[in-house]
Amino acid sequence: MNEPLDEQGAAERRATTMYRIHEVARLMSTEFDKLVAEHGITRAQWAAFMHISLNPGCRQTELADKMQMGRAGAGKLLDKLEEKGWIRRETDQDDRRARRVWLKKDTPELLTIIPEASDRFLDRVYKDLSEYDVERLAFALDTVIRNLGRDNE
Repeated sequence: MNEPLDEQGAAERRATTMYRIHEVARLMSTEFDKLVAEHGITRAQWAAFMHISLNPGCRQTELADKMQMGRAGAGKLLDKLEEKGWIRRETDQDDRRARRVWLKKDTPELLTIIPEASDRFLDRVYKDLSEYDVERLAFALDTVIRNLGRDNE
C-alpha cells in the first residue's frame, strides 16, 4: 500500500478512488433511505425537514436553492410535508408572491427520530475505523472539497 506507484498505477488509483467515493455516496443514500423509511419519511422529505428546522421562516424559493432543487419540485415536496402535517406555510408579509415555511410545533418526534437513525447509520458506516482513520478521511475529503470549490486557476 505504501509502495510508490508508477504513473499508470497512480492514475488508476486516482480514478478508482473517485469511483469509490461515488459508490460510498450511493450506498450511504440507499442505506439511509431504509432507515428513515421505517418512520414514513423519504430522504428528500428528511432533507427538506432538516433544512426547514435549520432555517425557520425561510422563503420557499430560498429552500429550493438550499436543497438544490427547482422551485416546482421543491413546492411539490413541501406540499407533501404539509399534507403530513409536519410544516406550515404562510404568505410573506413583505412579498405576497412569496411563502415562508416553518416546522409545526407538534413534530418533535421527527427531530428525535432522525438523529437516532443517523447515529445508528454512522455507527455502521464507521465500524472498524479508528478515530484517527475518520480524522484522516475527513481531512482528505475536505481537501478535495476545497480543490473542487476553487475557481479555475
